[in-house]
Amino acid sequence: MTIQDLLKKADSHWDDADVLIDIGTELESRTRLPEARRILERALGLAPKDFPEAYATLAFTHFRDNASTAEKGEMALIQGLEITDSDYLKAWYVAFIDDPPARDYFIEYLGNHADPRLRIILGHALLWQGMHDESQRVLSEAIKGLGPEYMDILPKELTVYCSSLVWLKGAKPDLDIEQRVIPILLALQERYPYVYMNHASEITAWQVLKNWNNVIDACKKTLAKFPDEETTMLAMALAYDKLGKPHHALHLLAKAIGIKPSFARARMVSSRILESLGELELSKELIYQIPEANPQYAVGIVHTAIWAFEHGDKQSALEFYRRGYADLKPFEKSQFESHPIVKQITEEQKSTILLNVLQ
Repeated sequence: MTIQDLLKKADSHWDDADVLIDIGTELESRTRLPEARRILERALGLAPKDFPEAYATLAFTHFRDNASTAEKGEMALIQGLEITDSDYLKAWYVAFIDDPPARDYFIEYLGNHADPRLRIILGHALLWQGMHDESQRVLSEAIKGLGPEYMDILPKELTVYCSSLVWLKGAKPDLDIEQRVIPILLALQERYPYVYMNHASEITAWQVLKNWNNVIDACKKTLAKFPDEETTMLAMALAYDKLGKPHHALHLLAKAIGIKPSFARARMVSSRILESLGELELSKELIYQIPEANPQYAVGIVHTAIWAFEHGDKQSALEFYRRGYADLKPFEKSQFESHPIVKQITEEQKSTILLNVLQ
C-alpha cells in the first residue's frame, strides 16, 4: 500500500473517524508527519473521546517533525488527557514527563493496572525516560499477564512490545530478540499485513543483530507491500553497503531520494559511499543539496557544514553552520558539542569575526 493509496482512502472516508485514525497512525509511522497530523486532527474532531491513543500519535507527529515543536506535541497529549482521562494516554505521557515526582506517581499508579496491554505501553514509555531495568521488568510482567494464548489473540500492543525489546537490546546485550521478538513480528505481519511498524521492527531487529542478509530479505518483503517506503530502501542500502555492494546501495538510495527529495539521510549516505568510490564531485553535489532539499532539517545543514570544512571549503562551511546551528534543538546541540570538526568550525568563526572587527 502506497502513501497515495492511504491519502486517497482518507479522502473517501473523511467522515469516518475509525478509518481516519488507522490511516493517520500509518502515515505517522511512515514519516508523513504533516499529512498524518491533518488526518488525525480531523478524526479527533469527529470523535474527540473515542480514540485516546490517537492523541499520543498526534503528539508524535509534532515531536518527530523538524517543522513543528515539542511544545505542540505535549499540548496534544495534555489536551487528550483533559478530554478522555484515559489511563492508556497517561501511560504514553510517562515518556515525556520532566517532573520526577509526577513521573513516579504515574508509574506507580499505572504499574498496578490490571490491563497488561496498558503495561506494555508503560514499559515502552519508561525507555524514553532511560529507565531500562524498570522497563524490562514491566514488559516481562505484561507479556506474562497476557496469558499463554497471546500468540492466538495477537493484540496490537504487541507491536510496541516488540519494538521495545529491540530498543532494550542495546542496554541488555543478553536479550534474545531473535527468539523472543521475531516470531511475534512474523505473526503480527500475517494478521495485520499493512501495518508498516511490524515490518520496520523486524528490519531493525536484524540490524541490531548485524545480520545484513536477513535485513535485505526483510526489506524486500516489506517493499513488496509498501513499494514507496523510502526508509526501508535506506535500510536495505545500508545492508548492501555493509556487505561490500556499494552500487546496489547507491541504486536504492537514488530511488529513496526520488520518492522523497527531502530525505537528507539518504543524501548523506550516498555522499559517503560516492566519496569512498572516488567520486568526490558527485559526493559534494549530493551533500550540498541538503540545505535546499530540506531547509528545515538543521542537523542535515550542520552535517553539510562539516563536510564542507573537512574538504577545505571553509567559507561554505561557515555559511552552512550559521544557518543550521541556530535552529538545532537543545539535545541536538549537545550531540554536536564534542564533534571535533564542529569545534574547528567554531574556532574559525571566532577568527573570522575577530578579523572583521580588526579591519
